[in-house]
Order: sequence, then structure tokens, then C-alpha cells
Amino acid sequence: MEEGIAKIIGKRIKSTREQKGIIQKALAEMVGVSPAAINQFEKGEKKPSSELLANIARELGVSADYLLGASKKEDIFFTKDMAAAFRDFKELSKRDREIILENIKLLKSLGKQKEKQR
Repeated sequence: MEEGIAKIIGKRIKSTREQKGIIQKALAEMVGVSPAAINQFEKGEKKPSSELLANIARELGVSADYLLGASKKEDIFFTKDMAAAFRDFKELSKRDREIILENIKLLKSLGKQKEKQR
């Protein structure tokens, strides 16, 4: 039997929220709804609008696709912290930006090596 989309969204909102240590009331305040609404979403009783789903995803740091069940993993979503980091990155010297990019390449390479070892 196929699970309804409202249940999938609800489970993923709840698990992600709990994983990040956010209480329902705090998430509700972050996205501008009542805690009761978050509770109804998490129980699968109601589906959030597409705009609200996007806001919830942004605040939880995941993609809307993940919350919808279209993606199995928690894709990294462009969070406020990431936006701030990119703004800071643009203000760095060219050399400092190059160092950061080299470090990203190194970390990516190390990650690939670990995957091969598994």
C-alpha cells in the first residue's frame, strides 16, 4: 500500500526537525504558522502549501524534494548560514578564495577515497 504524500511530508518534517533539535513551536515561529499547524503537518492530517513547504525546507536546511519524498537523502539546501558564508567568501582576497576552493577539492577527493574503501 502506498503511503500518502501528507504522511511522507509529515514524517520527514518531524524527523528532520527532531534531528536538528528544533521544537514544533520554534519551527512554527520560523515559518509564520501556529504550532498546531506544524503538529497537523507532522501527523499527515494536512499538507502545507507549496510556499510554506519551501519555507519549512529552507528553515530545516533540506530540499523541498526531500520533504516531498522525491529524494531519499537529505539534500543540502541553501541555508541562511550558507548564504552568509558566500557573502563572506566574495569579500575575501583572491588568494584566500583560491585556498578555500583548493580545500574543497581536497575534501571532495578524500571523501571519494573513503567511499572506495567501503
